[in-house]
Amino acid sequence: MQTNLEVNRVGIVGAGAMGSGIAQIASQAGCIVVLFDIVQDALDISEAKLNKVMARLVEKGRVTKDESVQIQARIQRTTVMDELVDCELVVEAVVENLDVKHAVF
Repeated sequence: MQTNLEVNRVGIVGAGAMGSGIAQIASQAGCIVVLFDIVQDALDISEAKLNKVMARLVEKGRVTKDESVQIQARIQRTTVMDELVDCELVVEAVVENLDVKHAVF
């Protein structure tokens, strides 16, 4: 059985290193990304790190400045979990702590 799943909007729960990396890759693939975390500082740090990563990729010629701007613009950051409702795919990337994972689900 073959299933074709088209994913245009990806939700990510957790804006740490793993969640931020997944957000970057999904956005580079052309998806709209909704990056959720309960801590605004985590979202701010994620954005700052992505800015640095994208600047390095532009510097190395791996992406253009225009592509970098588009990649960053496709990532929406939020502390409101309900904003994940329209995502075709949601990835859980919270800290490896069972209590935290239980709180998510």
